[in-house]
Amino acid sequence: MQTENNIAFKEWASVVRALGEGKQILILRKGGIREEGGEFQVEHNEFFLFPTYEHQKKSDLKPEAHRELELSIQTKPDPSQIPIHYYAQTCGVLHLTEESDLKRLLPYHAWSEQAVKQRFDFGREKGLFALAVRIFKLPAAYLVPYDSEYGGCKSWVPLKQKLSTKGAQPVLSDTTFDSNWQPIHSLFSNSTRH
Repeated sequence: MQTENNIAFKEWASVVRALGEGKQILILRKGGIREEGGEFQVEHNEFFLFPTYEHQKKSDLKPEAHRELELSIQTKPDPSQIPIHYYAQTCGVLHLTEESDLKRLLPYHAWSEQAVKQRFDFGREKGLFALAVRIFKLPAAYLVPYDSEYGGCKSWVPLKQKLSTKGAQPVLSDTTFDSNWQPIHSLFSNSTRH
């Protein structure tokens, strides 16, 4: 793990909460309208999770994930500060190119089937990335001042300052993480890279 980093990854606050509670190990991404070429790229293997509050809605989440959504709305911070609670390491990347891949992945994430299909179909080419991430909880949250450069529909955000990862603890033990990742990895072993 890097001792400090300034790269953050934007994700819905409800999904950040699910990742931080060890309820899932996957991040799904198509790409934001401000991504280069409109397509997502895995630019970094380690990053802080940058919670976002726009565009979250119940219909895009499975019913069992509605609690995370409600809690993220109830605890929405002052918009002038971004609370950074978690650090992530990418352990595997799946590039899903067949619609049948979506059904196989359905048990392993919080998004509704309809939301995932909509993301898969969006843009010039059908497809979706799934990142398997190991999540680490920071000893205390960083409150990063909001900057206009952090706005917009993009995945990766270079923060204005490097933040330390010292004292970060994994939310799942090695054994538990491996037991969550192996069934997914085996389903997609031909399309996975580390």
